[in-house]
Amino acid sequence: MQAWHFEADYFTACNCDWGCPCNFNVRPTEGRCMGWGAWRIRTGQFGAVSLNNTRFALYYKFPGAIEHGQGTACAYVDSRASDEQRQALESIGTGKAGGGIFALFGDVLVSEWLPTKRAPIEIDIVDGVGRVSIDGFGAADSELLSYPDGTTIRPTEELPHGIEFKRGLMTNARKWHWQDGDLLASYADKYGAAATVRFTEEGCIG
Repeated sequence: MQAWHFEADYFTACNCDWGCPCNFNVRPTEGRCMGWGAWRIRTGQFGAVSLNNTRFALYYKFPGAIEHGQGTACAYVDSRASDEQRQALESIGTGKAGGGIFALFGDVLVSEWLPTKRAPIEIDIVDGVGRVSIDGFGAADSELLSYPDGTTIRPTEELPHGIEFKRGLMTNARKWHWQDGDLLASYADKYGAAATVRFTEEGCIG
């Protein structure tokens, strides 16, 4: 297997309530999963290919709990990536290059991968606040969670054995949407999370 690694800023949102019960092997809020993640790679390498400053995103749709599989998914690579970088990021995102959660979803849980698409990807999340957009397909606005009196809070999830992230700042996905063929969703005030993650072909290491 090709050796690779990256460190990235990561944002994810889904149709579950804050905290996302799937993180604790509990039934999804709606009994189904519609969610996505976007990675802004700070530094990385895939064999001889530099992944520095590249971006990619993945969207998943499952008719039931994730562990029951039968998912449909699509990978999106930032249009500024070179052909070599696109191939590397597609291999990682669809699980062909290992990577723990990527391989689990790609080889086991997703039964249909739609053709990878290229699009401008912007990830402007600072301390849990900001916006992510995959131009022409989806976007999310993230804000800190707050109490009814307006006081903001910063809950984190510590998942030492997490395969997606080890420590994530829980946020409110104030609104997010996706529109790509049959991949259709629109939600407000749902689960969001921001994290810094480190991956290799063995999986999430930080």
